[in-house]
Amino acid sequence: MTYSEPVKAVAVIRDHNGFWTHPHYFKPSCDEASQADFNEWLRMNQLVCALRWLENDAPPQVIEAWENGASDISEWQPSVPSEDGWFIGSIHDTEDGPVCVWLRGRA
Repeated sequence: MTYSEPVKAVAVIRDHNGFWTHPHYFKPSCDEASQADFNEWLRMNQLVCALRWLENDAPPQVIEAWENGASDISEWQPSVPSEDGWFIGSIHDTEDGPVCVWLRGRA
C-alpha cells in the first residue's frame, strides 16, 4: 500500500506505556504479516528501516522491569541510527519483545 504523500516524520506522542505507531505505518492485509509484505511496503514507499530492540538498547532498569512483567517502557528512548534523516515508524511489542522501527527515505 502506498500513500498519496510520502511517509515522513510526524510528532511522536507515545501512549502511557511508551508505545506509538506512525499513522501511515505498514498495515498488514491479514492478521499475520510476513517479512516479504513489510519489505514490499518499504519498497513501494521508498523507505529503508533500522531496528532497535529494547533488550539491547534500553537502560537496565527498563529491561529488568519488562522481563519481570511491567508493561511500561516509556523510559526507553530508542537510539537513533547514525546517518541523517531517520524518524520513528513504530515502537511496538513483538513476539521477540519491544522494538523501535526507524524509517528514512532511500538515498
